[in-house]
Amino acid sequence: MRVILDGRLILPHMTGVGRYLFGLCQGLTAIGHAQFIELWLQADLPSNHPAWELGKDGFIIKRVRYPHMSVSGQLRLPLDLLRASPDLLHYPHFDLPWLTPGRIVVTLHDLKYVAHPEFFPRYSRLRSMLIRLMMMGALHRAQLVIVDSTSTAKDVQRLLKASPQKLRVVPLGVERRFFSPPDAKEDEKLLRRYKLNQPYILFVGERRPHKNLRGLLQAFAILQRMSPLPCQLAIVGQPYAPYREAEQIAESLSIADRVRFLEHVPDLDLPGLYRAASAFALLSYYEGFGLPVLEAMASQTPVVVSNCASLPEVAGDAAWIVPPGDPEQVAQALYTAIFDESSRCERIQRGLARACQFTWENTACLTYQIYQEALLH
Repeated sequence: MRVILDGRLILPHMTGVGRYLFGLCQGLTAIGHAQFIELWLQADLPSNHPAWELGKDGFIIKRVRYPHMSVSGQLRLPLDLLRASPDLLHYPHFDLPWLTPGRIVVTLHDLKYVAHPEFFPRYSRLRSMLIRLMMMGALHRAQLVIVDSTSTAKDVQRLLKASPQKLRVVPLGVERRFFSPPDAKEDEKLLRRYKLNQPYILFVGERRPHKNLRGLLQAFAILQRMSPLPCQLAIVGQPYAPYREAEQIAESLSIADRVRFLEHVPDLDLPGLYRAASAFALLSYYEGFGLPVLEAMASQTPVVVSNCASLPEVAGDAAWIVPPGDPEQVAQALYTAIFDESSRCERIQRGLARACQFTWENTACLTYQIYQEALLH
C-alpha cells in the first residue's frame, strides 16, 4: 500500500489541522507504518521546521510548490496525483480539488462555516455556498470520511445529509511533551518572558468569533471582583482579521491591564504555558474536537469548557462544563478551579487520566485501518 498524505497545512505557525497532521505522522511512526506514507509538504516551509525530520522516520517527503486553498492547487494537485499514481490519497481538509483522481480518504474536522455562519459575517453568501458545495463534493468523492468526534459526525449527517456508513470517528491525540513534569526554573523564565504572573487563566486558539472570547472576558471581569488575589488572563493565538472585538471588550470592562494577548508564541513554549496556568478555559459555541482541552489536562491544569458541540464529549467528567452565555456561572467555575483545593486536585487527577486515553498512536492505528478499508471500496 502506498498512501499520499497531503501535509501542506503543516505551516510555520502550527494551526489545528497542522498539529493534527504532525501528530498523525508521529503516531504512524510509532506503530511502524511510516514507510507506507509519502508526505507532501510546502516547499517554502522553513528548513528548521520539525516536519522535515519526519523523513528520517521513514516517510518519503515531497516538496510541493503550490499552497493549500489556492486556484493553482485545485489544478495542479490532480495532475501531480495522476503522475504519482498512489493507491490512496488522504486529504485533511474540506476543499478537495474536484478533479482529484483515485481512491480518497478525507478528514472533515468541523462544520463551523455551515453550522454557524453568523460567526463569519465577512464571508459572502456566495463564499458560504461554495464552502458547502466543496464539503458535499468531498463527501461524495471520498471512499471514506474521517471526523474527529461523534458530535461532528452528527453535524455532517444533519447538515450535509451524509450517509453514516461513509463516516468514521477518529479522536485526536495528545503529544507526549504535554505530559512533562513541572520545571520550576524553566517555567519561571517563560513567565518572565511573557510578562505573566500566577495565578493566570489560559486560553489557546485562534481569536475567532465562535471561540466566545467575549464570554470569557466577561467572566474574567466578574472573577476579578470575587478573587482574593489579582489574576491574569493569557489569550494565546493569532487574531482573525478583521475581528478585534476581544481587545475592545477588555478595554470596555476595564480589565485590559490584566489581559495578555500573546500572538506569536512558538509551539515549543505551549507546554510550559499550560503547566504554569492556574486554569484553562475554552468557552466556544462550536468545536469539532477541542484539542487544547486535552493538552491542558495532560499538563495537570484544571479545565473549564462550554457545554456546546464536541467539548463535553472530549472533556468527559474531568472538567467544569458550563453554559457559555452565563458569565456568572463561568466565573464561579473558574474560581473553584483556582481556589478550591479539594475540587481542583480531583479534577486535575481526572483530567490527567482522561488525557492518557487519547494518543496519536491510537489515532494513527484507526486511520491506517481506514486506509485499508478504503482500498476495498
